[in-house]
Amino acid sequence: MMSAPGSSPAPEDTALPRLLYVEDNAINMLIVEELVHKRGGIALSGAETVAEGLRMAAALQPRLILVDMQLPDGDGHELLQALRADPATAHIPCVALSANAMPEDVRRANEAGFADYWTKPIDFKVFLAGLDAYYGAA
Repeated sequence: MMSAPGSSPAPEDTALPRLLYVEDNAINMLIVEELVHKRGGIALSGAETVAEGLRMAAALQPRLILVDMQLPDGDGHELLQALRADPATAHIPCVALSANAMPEDVRRANEAGFADYWTKPIDFKVFLAGLDAYYGAA
């Protein structure tokens, strides 16, 4: 079950490895929530802004952060740069999850330090295989 943006995870989720998704589009958040629920074994939290994502990443220490590249208060590159500048979050892998799928967008994200680049609309098999790579097979 996903925690509401800005809230603490439910107590039963605390033993599960965490995933943070920074996304301002409610439909995209619901799709990811459903896929994570279907896979199981992951506590998903959501943030809607760069600022909220930074705060939650430091507090939750997720195993992985999924980053929408266009957010209301900045972009995914700004979020990644700020995460890398903070010793508390510098180690957390980040995957760009974006509809911007031009080769230049992917190249720029990879050069900036994103661990991977998954495109929207989400390819469910690719998404679930990616989760398995970070969280082990379900």
